Amino acid sequence: MWHQDLTYSRDEFSNKLTIDIDGPYFPLEKFQKVIENFQGILSELDRTISGTGKPGIEWSISSISSASIHLTAEANLISDEIEHNRASQIITTFVRGLEILQEKPERPTLFNNRALSNARAFSEMLDPENFAEIEFRSDFGRIQVTSSISSHVDEIIQDYHTSYGSIEGQLVSISLANQQSLGIRDFLDNKIIRCYFPDHIFEIAKDALGKRVYVFGKIRQRTHGPKVNITVEELKVLPDSSELPSLMDIFHNIRGES
Repeated sequence: MWHQDLTYSRDEFSNKLTIDIDGPYFPLEKFQKVIENFQGILSELDRTISGTGKPGIEWSISSISSASIHLTAEANLISDEIEHNRASQIITTFVRGLEILQEKPERPTLFNNRALSNARAFSEMLDPENFAEIEFRSDFGRIQVTSSISSHVDEIIQDYHTSYGSIEGQLVSISLANQQSLGIRDFLDNKIIRCYFPDHIFEIAKDALGKRVYVFGKIRQRTHGPKVNITVEELKVLPDSSELPSLMDIFHNIRGES
C-alpha cells in the first residue's frame, strides 16, 4: 500500500541533508556501509521521482565533523534540464518516508524495495557499543532511526519467516523507548539481536545486564539470512563462563574423583 499524502511547497528548495551518528566507537567498515546506504536510498528516490529511471542529482559532501559524526550531503543538479526543486523532493520524500516506517509497516510514496532495504540497513546498524544513535536532519525536519524500521520493512517486503527458538548471549542493553527491548550479543555470530520483552521480565533483565543469558520466544529471521529479532517469552541468567567446569573437572567427575 502506498502512502499518498506527500505534497511539496513551491518554496521548498533545500538541497542539504545531514546524517548524525553518535556512539562510543566508529568502525570504518560500518561507516562505509552507512555511506553506501545513504547514497543508495537517495539515488533510488531520485530515479523514481524522475519518472524516467535516470538520475538528476549528484550528491557531494559539503561538511563533515568528528567526535560524533556529522556529515552533510549537498545536492547538485546534473543539468539545467532537471527541475530546480528535485533535491527538495528527494529530501522531503526521504524524511517523510522514514517517519512512516518508524510508525507502521506501510510503504511510503516512491520507496521501492531497494530503497526500503537501504532504510532497513540504517536500523540494523544501531549498536550501543558503536553506532548507538543515527539521525537525519534537514530544513524539513529530523528523524531518529529506531529498530522499528527494520521490523516494519520486513513486514512490507515479507522476506522473513518466524519460528520458536532460543538464543544465548550477553545482555548488553535495555531500551524502554518505543517498544521496550533488550540487546543481546549472540555468541554464534557476535551480532546484537533485538529482543522485545513483556513488562514482567523487566526486573530479571535489569539484574542480568552485562551477564550471559538465555532467551526463548518467537524468532523473526530473514529468509536465507540472519536472525532479526525475537519476541521474548522466557529469560534466564546463565552461569558465567568462568564458573563452568573445565574439561578436566568433567573428566574427574566421570571417574568419581574429587
